[in-house]
Amino acid sequence: MQDISLHLLDIIENSAQAKAKLISVKIDVSKLNNTLTIQVEDDGKGMDKDTLQNAQQPFFTTKAERKKKIGLGIPLFKQNAEQCDGNFEMKSEPGKGAVLKAVFAYDHVDRMPLGNIADTISTSILGHPDVDYVINYSYVDVNGSKDFHFDTRMIREEIGDIPLTYPDIITFINSSLTEGIADVYVEES
Repeated sequence: MQDISLHLLDIIENSAQAKAKLISVKIDVSKLNNTLTIQVEDDGKGMDKDTLQNAQQPFFTTKAERKKKIGLGIPLFKQNAEQCDGNFEMKSEPGKGAVLKAVFAYDHVDRMPLGNIADTISTSILGHPDVDYVINYSYVDVNGSKDFHFDTRMIREEIGDIPLTYPDIITFINSSLTEGIADVYVEES
């Protein structure tokens, strides 16, 4: 994968396929700690101990019903974090959802760029409009900290029965995500 946002898209898709109704994404950039942390938590069906362990191995997939032969998303994400002096962990229990956390050394020469997080979240919302998304994006450096919070549940309260996929709502979501994330931090190319 070319950037972290594509890994994030894959992880969110896994959560949606696990029947999650709420997916929380936390992105923390800390130049003070030299870390970039990505955490995805869902309330999906969860995994038993064996599935949790196997999900981190290449070529394992639970998507046999869709004739998918390999599953490389999680193992590649794990590998990328570990190769950048970071770490990776997953926690899950059946019926209790899952939590995935990847930490990268921010300044590591091999760390991928973040990519377009706003487009990743917008695409996820369009692909799974019945799922709620909570996004927390934070940035800390010697000058202080900035945060952005986004929650589709708050949008649903305002729009009532109008679907999140309604064109004006998608335009609002896209601009909210793009502007909110850019106000917090835009990675140098």
